[in-house]
Amino acid sequence: MEIANYNYLYNWIVLTSIADPRWWLLVTSLFLPWVIWWWIVDKERIFEILAYGLCWAAMATWLDLLGTEYGKWSYPFKLNTDIQTLLPADTAVIPVMYMLLYQYASTWKTFVIGSVLCAAVLSFIFEPLFMMLDMLVLKEWTHTKSFFAFISLAIATRLLFYLIKKKHRTF
Repeated sequence: MEIANYNYLYNWIVLTSIADPRWWLLVTSLFLPWVIWWWIVDKERIFEILAYGLCWAAMATWLDLLGTEYGKWSYPFKLNTDIQTLLPADTAVIPVMYMLLYQYASTWKTFVIGSVLCAAVLSFIFEPLFMMLDMLVLKEWTHTKSFFAFISLAIATRLLFYLIKKKHRTF
């Protein structure tokens, strides 16, 4: 019985271009947000905040799969060629950013303002940067659509968690 598939490992190393700085940018963006999050997360509310972030990770991954599958955008450069989405964004950058927003924005007003700022950073800074680095190609999608999608998802997710917390308090 072979424990490791060396052929797969060799192909993965060769095909994923670990010598490319973009690959290291993606690896860093997969782990660094979680390290930062761990340092500053409110440990008293860790379960609630982590649940919120995992909800974001699930939504981001699912919507990213839909977008790539239906040809709205593509990722010419990824951590792993076997995965069609941008894993670090879906499972680290976006969830951690919105978990921190959820933690620090205690009122709806500050949350909406923070959501607009997060959406602007993701849509109008990160997306164009990834396009310049040839890591993202928008086909039938725009930065403006991303901007409004991020805001809508943020508000809907916070509303969901607000309702869950409200329902939980009544028991």
